[in-house]
Amino acid sequence: MFFRLLVLMVGCSGLSVVHGCSSRGELASSPIYNTCFDLENCVPTAELCEELTVDFAGVSYTNAICTVTCAAEGPVSPDCPRAFIGRNGSCYSSSVAGGVDDTLICFEPCDVDGDCLCGFRCLDAEDLCPASGLPCPIADGDAICVPGPNDCFF
Repeated sequence: MFFRLLVLMVGCSGLSVVHGCSSRGELASSPIYNTCFDLENCVPTAELCEELTVDFAGVSYTNAICTVTCAAEGPVSPDCPRAFIGRNGSCYSSSVAGGVDDTLICFEPCDVDGDCLCGFRCLDAEDLCPASGLPCPIADGDAICVPGPNDCFF
């Protein structure tokens, strides 16, 4: 039992040296896509503490993330910091996830809810954009972390 614990601790230490010490955010750097109350809660490289509100299954979910503005709109934007899953973030208007304006910001990319912080869930274009026939800014095949029912238990 002690040997297994020791191997786990050494393995995790090795991974943090190779991939950085963050649980979320840029690998080998600071965690940019963390939750926040204001910009002071964010790493120095963050430009915004962006509050987002998303309606899901008839309930509104609100949360805020540390992020940066971007210009290259779309998935895997070169303007966006790398996320925990190893891809650069996605650059979309904050209003797509209930932000207050159309500022282009970086969203944490995801494949499944488990890729997102607690209190956020992974949604794609079909989930985020209403079936109104209007074009959706989220690219096909892309998904981003937005506020939602994703509770984590430790």
